Amino acid sequence: MSRRIDVRGESLEEALTAAVATLLDCAPEKVDLSLDAPGADDFTGELRVDLTVAGDLRRERDEAERDDVAEDEAFDGDEDRSEESELITPEALDDEADAAADFLEGLLDALELPGDLRIRVHDDHAEVEVVEIGSGALIGRRGQTLEAIQELVRCALQREFQRRSRVKIDAEGYRSRRLEKLLEKAEEAIDEVLDTGDPVRLEPMDVFERKAIHHLVAEYDGVVSRSQGREPARRVIIELDD
Repeated sequence: MSRRIDVRGESLEEALTAAVATLLDCAPEKVDLSLDAPGADDFTGELRVDLTVAGDLRRERDEAERDDVAEDEAFDGDEDRSEESELITPEALDDEADAAADFLEGLLDALELPGDLRIRVHDDHAEVEVVEIGSGALIGRRGQTLEAIQELVRCALQREFQRRSRVKIDAEGYRSRRLEKLLEKAEEAIDEVLDTGDPVRLEPMDVFERKAIHHLVAEYDGVVSRSQGREPARRVIIELDD
């Protein structure tokens, strides 16, 4: 699968906006995108993407958020319900991962960044990681650029396949390192809840991270987990099992 991307523009911001619009198959005016240093010769700033101004894209994002919340609730204190979450075949995951890889290749070309792609397909999701990029350009401050790219990929895949995307985007192992730290904090929180009896609210996480935390908490007796809030501030709360 290939997509022709026109990145001609008077500035990098305009070129990237045109690329994103092509990848999402929508008009450029539906993509509100800005850089910390718009018009810079090199991409050294933080990418921020706002799709709220685009009505159809906003509906797709909201639908994806509702699906994420539903999956969260399937884990909240009830492991049996988690088995009822939507199943997806390995072939379907392969297709989504390939489409996400095409999307990322387009963004790398638009930004004139190097990088290779590594694809991993698991039982319930796929991962597409950009490696050998040589910088944190796709990660940004506290992962905000990576989150923006994840949002773009999710909208594009949902539009193309007409289902919730199950592809996680990573760059230089950032998400893996972050998940290790989150799991460590969750274990500390579990000990705190068992010692004090008071609930502990963890920091905001994406749906993949929350799912991993729910699985971890389910391995311990005496505690349960649930999710609270709206994206991107949705987080896990660990508390005593009544």
